[in-house]
Amino acid sequence: MHLSLTCQPPIYDLFREESFPALSASTEPVFTGDTPFGIVRVMDAFCLAAIIRELQAVLPGAEINRAQQLDRWSLLLVVHGGRGLSGLVLSVTPGAPRVELRSPPRKPPVHSSRFGDLIASQTKGAQIEAVEQVGLDRVVAIHMRGGSLPGSTALTTGEAAMTLYLEMLGPASNAVLVDRATGTVIDRLRAASGRTTGKTPGPGELYHPPFDCSRIDPRHVEEDEFQELVGVRLAEGVELARVLATSFSGFSTLMATEVVGCSGLSTLASPDEQAHALWKPFRDLMNRVATAAFEPRLLMGDNGEPAGVAAFPLVTVSADCQLSYPTMSEALAAYQNSCEQVERLGALRAGLQRRLQREIDAAERLSAVLGQEAVLYREGELYARKGRLLLANRTGIRRGQQIVELTDYADPATSLLQIDLDPAHSIEDNAQRYFALHRKAKRGAEIVDKRFAETAERLRRLRTMIEQVEMAKDLGELAQVDAALVGVVRRRPVQAAATSHIRRSEGPEPRAFRSSDGLAILVGKSGAGNDHLTWRLAKPHDLWLHAQGIRGSHVVVRLAKGKQAPPRTLCEAAQLAAYYSRARGEIKVPVDYVQRKFLRKPKAAAPGAVLLTREKTITVRPEADLVRRLHAAEDALRAED
Repeated sequence: MHLSLTCQPPIYDLFREESFPALSASTEPVFTGDTPFGIVRVMDAFCLAAIIRELQAVLPGAEINRAQQLDRWSLLLVVHGGRGLSGLVLSVTPGAPRVELRSPPRKPPVHSSRFGDLIASQTKGAQIEAVEQVGLDRVVAIHMRGGSLPGSTALTTGEAAMTLYLEMLGPASNAVLVDRATGTVIDRLRAASGRTTGKTPGPGELYHPPFDCSRIDPRHVEEDEFQELVGVRLAEGVELARVLATSFSGFSTLMATEVVGCSGLSTLASPDEQAHALWKPFRDLMNRVATAAFEPRLLMGDNGEPAGVAAFPLVTVSADCQLSYPTMSEALAAYQNSCEQVERLGALRAGLQRRLQREIDAAERLSAVLGQEAVLYREGELYARKGRLLLANRTGIRRGQQIVELTDYADPATSLLQIDLDPAHSIEDNAQRYFALHRKAKRGAEIVDKRFAETAERLRRLRTMIEQVEMAKDLGELAQVDAALVGVVRRRPVQAAATSHIRRSEGPEPRAFRSSDGLAILVGKSGAGNDHLTWRLAKPHDLWLHAQGIRGSHVVVRLAKGKQAPPRTLCEAAQLAAYYSRARGEIKVPVDYVQRKFLRKPKAAAPGAVLLTREKTITVRPEADLVRRLHAAEDALRAED
């Protein structure tokens, strides 16, 4: 079974419900008689009553296995009842609260807060006794028994009786956990929720539901009281639907307008006659609520998309715009699915528009650049004219001139044409240089003209596609544009992967030695050689050595994986590191050693620079004789090979 409650802001209506929250008596909604009735998407008290009725058939007796906070506004109670495990999502998100019973999600998001942690600890193992709507308002109470209260000990722990209140009141929404034995608040989701009926009660303070005392519970109104209250407000000049919405709790624009529509009233009737006529549809509506005679409807907008929900069939909405559902849960699920699809459609549309606009901007910039290049290349004919003039007048031009002015008979508008010359070359060579520029310009003009035409065509297609995106009505049409965009997007050259900050230099090959234990020891010859040795040749498990704090060669001892360097080899390698450093003449030289895997190369560091961790230090004395002996051992081994 899938139960869901979802509240959304209204599309268009006589007055916006959020402009006069149920908590506020001072905020007066504004009705406009000329404004047509609009479908209200906000979950009103009647729809909430229908969903609570459905939850009452499932939740009582269910045990809470665990609880966690999903986000800032939402809780998840995983409950076990007669139908197995279910996930009860309770959200007081301003503008979009919901109560949803569904299969528990496998990996729900986790949001940590003091209130969420308290709910998790206090409700674990508790049993849900009842679920009810508080008054005829947008407040839900979930009564639980079990768990433990804060501060309980092994001696004082007993069954806790708690109630979780969900106040789904737009900007003033809140969730409050209350100790039923004392009526005091255990904790609340928001310390200051913006109540207009007083401050939000804190821990240890008595809880009181956020009712608007200026609005009456319509379920307990008698005919005389109704007619007196409505008659007085109508005599004050207040519009009919506004009277109902501001005088009785739970009435949204939708239902207030519905009661007025069912009354068949004429605006010419007196206030008393109007009040009398309103009583019958008002009483019938309350009777249907009292008997839970709900007939959920999914309301369709003029565009054919689901636009809202109603708990009953409406006479003020065309029958063609109302779809009947067996349960409010199914109507809300259909509406929610439609909203999610609209969101996906909007997200895909916006993404395509951004991509297309980027491509259009890039194509327009390219077109402007190509236009400028085309102008330059069109001057190629001028180069040919200059070459021909030089050849025709070469007898009158002295070699060594830098500028010459010649009469261009091919262009009557220009009496003299100034031509720049290279004095180091002959007139014939200068003419050939201009002919070469002409040929180059001609080839460039052909290329530019071709690219300019291709860019213009691509711009045309991109502009057509962005118009298609704006007019698309479903995901399928957008998907077609998305697929077509692949063939229109300008192909950019694939960039090579960024090189590692470790420069793998092909430096000089290292010096080679052989330790007394027969292990290979390599010594770098320079900064680039050190990098080559450490980052190219050495394995992560090899032993790396360097004179401590002194410029010198990197030294690497070749080791089998999982093996350690024998003490004698370690000492000999350290002596090599000391010898091939600036401390060669010292008596004692500290040498750091560590496995190569504990080194790293600083960004933009000079060749040979490294950072090391987990290093150890050995102090040795540089010995030239040892260096010659180990080198000779390596030479002898190679000779044998």
